[in-house]
Amino acid sequence: MTNEELMLVRITGEDRPGLTASVMGILSKYDVNIQDIGQADIHSTLSLGILIRVHKEKSGSVMRDLLFKASELNVNIKFYPVTIDEYEAWVARQGKNRYILTVLGRRLEARQIEAVSQLIKDQGLNIDGIQRLSGRASIMHPREKNRACIQFSVRGTPRDKEALHAELLKMSSELEIDGSFQTDNMYRRMRRLICFDMDSTLIQAEVIDELARKHGVYDEVAAITASAMRGEIDFKESFTRRCKLLKGLDVSVMRDIAENLPFTEGLDRLMYVLKKYGYKIAILSGGFTFFGEYIQKKYGIDCICQRTGNR
Repeated sequence: MTNEELMLVRITGEDRPGLTASVMGILSKYDVNIQDIGQADIHSTLSLGILIRVHKEKSGSVMRDLLFKASELNVNIKFYPVTIDEYEAWVARQGKNRYILTVLGRRLEARQIEAVSQLIKDQGLNIDGIQRLSGRASIMHPREKNRACIQFSVRGTPRDKEALHAELLKMSSELEIDGSFQTDNMYRRMRRLICFDMDSTLIQAEVIDELARKHGVYDEVAAITASAMRGEIDFKESFTRRCKLLKGLDVSVMRDIAENLPFTEGLDRLMYVLKKYGYKIAILSGGFTFFGEYIQKKYGIDCICQRTGNR
């Protein structure tokens, strides 16, 4: 390293085809080593960062040629020297745990992103990158049911994972967003099985409540459900007690309920995409497999699993 220099090159300005190729052409001409590179494009505005290692005798020529090319392309370019100690300290940080925090909402406003960013900071994590996963939204022709999704790539060790998840749950009701925090590793990127709970997930209803309404015992069934949710009785007992209240219900009612289930918004597209990309799909049912089988047939889902116990 005594005959080499580390340098961060930052290029900003209007994006255009061939810009990155032009820059790389100059760097390859001088046998430059690329230590790191990152690029973002927002509203056709480019931000390109390249950390290079170059021989001291060639660094002046590299900067000169890059300056000429930047002037030709009408973009801004700046150079920042990096010491070996700074570089090694930066490399050492890559050994920290990596996580992905995904945020989904109708739209994402500054107040929501601020809250998520503050949560990341409070947990002692650092943001490595932010990526938009959803399509760009039109202002002139807004969609009736818009969706916005961004992904934070963060590094470090959360101070309190339970508190982090609790705060994300709180945000979901207060800020109208959903958040998912997961370890970023090969298993996250290679998943091919997705399991969905049926009630209040694939469908925006609890089938046992719909059955109770048809049978005229909704209030009694709802009271038992609430008791189970408070932890006063376990799942098996609550399920048994609620089923007893449904005794004598005409079976034909089930077909009517199945054909009018309120499916979660976007389910058709979600199932289409998952199957297109080869995912296996399973439904977790709390006991009413008739409705699970109806959904399975409708979407070509691979299997149904009956859930037992409280989880």
